[in-house]
Amino acid sequence: MNWSYGYYTELNYTHGYYRQMAPALLRMACLCGGIEAQLRDQPVYLELGFGQGLSVNIHAAANGGQFWGTDFNPGQAAYARELAEASGVDLHLFDDSFEEFAARTDLPDFDIIALHGIWSWVSEANRKTILDLIRRKLRVSGLVYVSYNCLPGWAPAIPVRQLMTLYGDYGGGQMAGPEGTIEGAIKFSADVLKNGSVYFRENPSAAHQLERLSKQSANYIGHEYLGADWHLVHVSDMARSLEEAKLSFVGPARLLDRIDGMHLTEDGRKFLGGIGHPLLRETVRDYLVNQRFRCDVFVKGAIPLAGAKQREAWRAQPFVLTVCHEDIPKTIAGALGEVELPEKIYDPVIDVLSEHCYRPKRIDELMASPKLAGMKVNIVIEVLMVLTGAGFVSPAQTPSEKTIESCHALNRHICGQALTSTDLSYLASPITGGGIFIPHICQLFILAMDRGRTSAAELATFVWDFLDGVGERLLREGTRVESREENIKEFSRLANRFLTRTRPMLQALKVV
Repeated sequence: MNWSYGYYTELNYTHGYYRQMAPALLRMACLCGGIEAQLRDQPVYLELGFGQGLSVNIHAAANGGQFWGTDFNPGQAAYARELAEASGVDLHLFDDSFEEFAARTDLPDFDIIALHGIWSWVSEANRKTILDLIRRKLRVSGLVYVSYNCLPGWAPAIPVRQLMTLYGDYGGGQMAGPEGTIEGAIKFSADVLKNGSVYFRENPSAAHQLERLSKQSANYIGHEYLGADWHLVHVSDMARSLEEAKLSFVGPARLLDRIDGMHLTEDGRKFLGGIGHPLLRETVRDYLVNQRFRCDVFVKGAIPLAGAKQREAWRAQPFVLTVCHEDIPKTIAGALGEVELPEKIYDPVIDVLSEHCYRPKRIDELMASPKLAGMKVNIVIEVLMVLTGAGFVSPAQTPSEKTIESCHALNRHICGQALTSTDLSYLASPITGGGIFIPHICQLFILAMDRGRTSAAELATFVWDFLDGVGERLLREGTRVESREENIKEFSRLANRFLTRTRPMLQALKVV
């Protein structure tokens, strides 16, 4: 067995950021689940299998505490260390296998251990190593975040993955290089579909899955489909596995997964309401929504949080907008389609959160506004829960000057990378303790401002000079806009929008 232990390493993993892993949002998941999150203000945090390391770097820069991580792909570990050097944060990053990392003698006890996707892609031996590490090195009251491919949603794709894997092994894929292998595997599977496959005819969701694959990046497909191990479980199976490490199920880290009104029919809600056991209820819910991917939180030593104590915890937590209030949509996606956010309920809360230059606000301050007159506190809490789950709002914190400086240093580095790459789409906020989505064009505007440009015209000219220098042009409805005048006109419009709408929010979040 080579150093990869069967894990796919032909192409590096994507440069994704996963906000549910932020300490503040893990606390929020516990609060919504009625469990007391006894995390220290400066937690000791471990991410296993950090990929390109964007999440662990943003979280280390935007929070106090100690951050550790390992990813045995040395190319990814080197990239993650480059980000850490830019922020100046003392990050403990390694390219150890899980077995090597677990055997280290210098490991502290951790408050949080996080795994994004790893559980689905590693061998049984590695899963046992992870469980042993959690059992030995997670503090009492510590949290585990684990995201994983789950059943029943992935069930129709199992044969698709088998076809693709066999093509890579026996169908000539080994001679085509990693991207050629992936392209060939998708085409081969599509050929099976086109040539009278009864399976695909009787399982249309598998055909839809194959169609979606043709639009995914080769990096994602390689890691998701072509590793030696692919472990699919129900949420009840995951909970049973983590019981071995003395962990109890808290609930979904994705807060919207808790809002049954967004995802279930009326009959489904009534049926689910009659199920008492939380794991049976959660498993049945996965069948009702055909869940494919879960992000769950577990705790070592659950302390219930209910009644007045839970309400007080909600009142003590400040919240902040992370999207310009004008840009928040009136609907969000649920399992049954688009779900309307009633204007009479949501707009007043959003308006008050945007006041005073987006300053963070607690529930009592929101309730004191005349705009929320007559609105009950439980309704405000549900609105905040939905907006937070949708990524429009975040729990807020009071950062140290060191944390602010680390975020600014990391953000300058990421914006500098925008001159050569569009891989990174998030910057660190010391107010939220996590990442904020920043499109490539806005990163270029931030870079221009950092280099002394101030007006919309100057920002537009900076972007045009950069794109012109690399032979690129603005795309409008998929067509290149060639003239300088048309490019400058559009960039000026976007720059003015950035200066008047986006920058004030980014300043409030201390991203810039």
